[in-house]
Amino acid sequence: MPLHNPLWEIIEPYLVRLGLYTIPDPTYGRYLLPDHPPHRFLLDDPNISHTWHRIALPPISSFPRKHDGYDTTEIIHSEDVSLTKDEIEQGEKRGGRWVMYTIWEMKQEPEGGWEGGGKGRGRDLVLVHGLSDYGLRYAPHVPHFLRAGFRVIIPDLPSYGRSTGVNSYLPSALLLPSALHAVLTDVVRRDLANGKEQRKVFLSGASMGGWTVLYYLLKYPPSSSPVDLAEEATERDALLPKPGQGQGYDNLERPKSEEKDRIQVAGAFVLCPMVEVSKNSRPHILVEYVARAIVYFAGMLPLAKAVRGNVSDDPRVEEDFFTDPLCYHGWLRVGTGLSLLEGMIELDKRAEEINVPIRLVHGSHDRATSHHGTLRLFNRLPNEDKEIEIYEGYEHVMIKASLADAPEVGIDAKDDEKRQRVLADWRSWLLKRC
Repeated sequence: MPLHNPLWEIIEPYLVRLGLYTIPDPTYGRYLLPDHPPHRFLLDDPNISHTWHRIALPPISSFPRKHDGYDTTEIIHSEDVSLTKDEIEQGEKRGGRWVMYTIWEMKQEPEGGWEGGGKGRGRDLVLVHGLSDYGLRYAPHVPHFLRAGFRVIIPDLPSYGRSTGVNSYLPSALLLPSALHAVLTDVVRRDLANGKEQRKVFLSGASMGGWTVLYYLLKYPPSSSPVDLAEEATERDALLPKPGQGQGYDNLERPKSEEKDRIQVAGAFVLCPMVEVSKNSRPHILVEYVARAIVYFAGMLPLAKAVRGNVSDDPRVEEDFFTDPLCYHGWLRVGTGLSLLEGMIELDKRAEEINVPIRLVHGSHDRATSHHGTLRLFNRLPNEDKEIEIYEGYEHVMIKASLADAPEVGIDAKDDEKRQRVLADWRSWLLKRC
């Protein structure tokens, strides 16, 4: 990925505001980066179709306050893209802010027939990535679901992958569920425009992606009409309350009755969710005090090691991560860390509002996010169809890439047994609810 200069990243926003500098590429070079070689097996598979889609959102500067921009679901343009240089220029003309996502499907029945009886046909599975990653980090695992018939939808969250923003800088955690809302609404719009009904949709996310899924489910009320949902997509969200007069995250959210509706969700399978930070990865309290003191003028500053070195006991996992040009390789940024901390606090307050069929899985040896927090969250979920499993001995990365699916990664067969156990659990749970 492009080299980071922390001092420049702090100064740049002020230069832009003064009109002294124009950002040449709002993805900071990520849009045109080459794909990670271990992902080519999926991209080049002649039996699998994949399409790139881009949603344009209103620029933050078009709102009366930044927080209104962070919490927007308004879609001003939607298009298929091919990852070309001229698309960057076109995107800048529309405001320079977009969210990318990919759609994956089998072109025909797999050789040997559909797995799982093909019960996933006509169903969608949405995969939401974690901190420092981007959507295609799920690439080694996608075929497992495609072979059962699922259509797989994978977004790049704001500031990650080929979506816009300084890499891994989140001044508000609300950027995440609002982007997921926009992506899922756009999929419904596309299907309706092509004469298709809304599919049954399942959501999955790991780590920060798990938090995103959970917060999306509690923040937005479910819609009873896909048509109404699609028609609302281009409408501006209700303005946020004045500072201190709102509710929810940072006391700035709208009442739930004023939020746009979300799609109906058939269930959520969530892995190692970012509900509570493990003590191994929580920055020292003094670091947090420093962060709170400087966040208003140096929010982009990388300050804490956080989960680095704590996601797996297998060094090959981080070796693969650091060779992927689209991952964020730096330390946790000040603004991102504090925003996610606030997000976890708010999720804890509102856990009872997550009311869909759900299964939570977590590793007992996770040193990034705590399985104890996941257990406490589970006990407060109201839906009768809820399950949890703590996988003994598993670390934060519960599903490593396999030697068979991605030879360049080099994970051996013994490791893949652990991965296959989680994948089998995951797919089995989904298929039972198809």
